[in-house]
Amino acid sequence: MAILFKYSLFFLSFAPLWISITFVDVKSILAGSNSLCTEYISIACIIIASFISAIVLFSQLKSQGREGSQEHTLIGVREEKAITAEYLLSYILPLFVFNFTLWEQVVLFLIFFVTLAFLCIRHNYFSINIVLEIVGYRFFQCEIENEDKIKTERIIISKQKLNGCKGSEIWIKSLNNEYSLDVSRKN
Repeated sequence: MAILFKYSLFFLSFAPLWISITFVDVKSILAGSNSLCTEYISIACIIIASFISAIVLFSQLKSQGREGSQEHTLIGVREEKAITAEYLLSYILPLFVFNFTLWEQVVLFLIFFVTLAFLCIRHNYFSINIVLEIVGYRFFQCEIENEDKIKTERIIISKQKLNGCKGSEIWIKSLNNEYSLDVSRKN
């Protein structure tokens, strides 16, 4: 997985936080806060980083062909439904303790966020991405079997509903040790 793709996945997984920060900053600007420099810089950075991350993510997902993928048989399939709520509560909600209209708080947030980003990207930790959910990708807990009859458990990200595909063949490309992308059909 390319490093820019990993950064994009990580950044966009915090979309609810970026929307909330933008809202707070716009509200602060409209209220006529004393120092608006932090708010303008914050909004500009969020917009630019979101735009670049979305371009990288969606161009990478659209270009995913079958090269580097493997064919597997779906043995068991269960759609993940609670994992998004758990992610929001575990990762995003705690970040709201920062006051994003004060530059000192923004610096503290950036120290925390950059450390989290470094650890997640370095260890190839990919978690739920709300942006992927919005554009139609779903997350499925699957038991799969490869050509050598070895069974494994994976979370497969797919635009197609895998619930009714038990027993069928699927082409997947590994994103990390736990997550794979369905490249069976052009998404």
